[in-house]
Amino acid sequence: MASATAPAAAAPTLAPPLQQLRHLAEELRLLLPRVRVGEAQETTEEFNREMFWRRLNEAAVTVSREATTLTTVFSQLPLPSPQETQKFCEQVHAAIKAFIAVYYLLPKDQALRTMTLFPTTVSGLRASRCLRYQEITKLRLF
Repeated sequence: MASATAPAAAAPTLAPPLQQLRHLAEELRLLLPRVRVGEAQETTEEFNREMFWRRLNEAAVTVSREATTLTTVFSQLPLPSPQETQKFCEQVHAAIKAFIAVYYLLPKDQALRTMTLFPTTVSGLRASRCLRYQEITKLRLF
């Protein structure tokens, strides 16, 4: 039995907020090759295009909301605490993984038709991300 005067177990130390953001960026970069080489599933079920697009849209809205929240909290001082940063990073990571999971629900036979629509969506997301990055770098945090 532990002594009542023994020190409590040390809580794990979290990295500073900006280091956590860099780690999140690296984790997200590691997801990208899996998406590029991954294939849509083969299925015998009838593909419900409307359901797929609804779910993909919901997942995209969640990614956008989490990215906006992350951008907003880092666009002003004081920066969030390491604990708050960890929560924000986990939410962004989970939202992106959920989006990828929905993407993989697209059957192979539907993939070519759908992929022609993605470049427009991706270019819009890139433009949005560039604007957010510019807002953050104005604060000279990176």
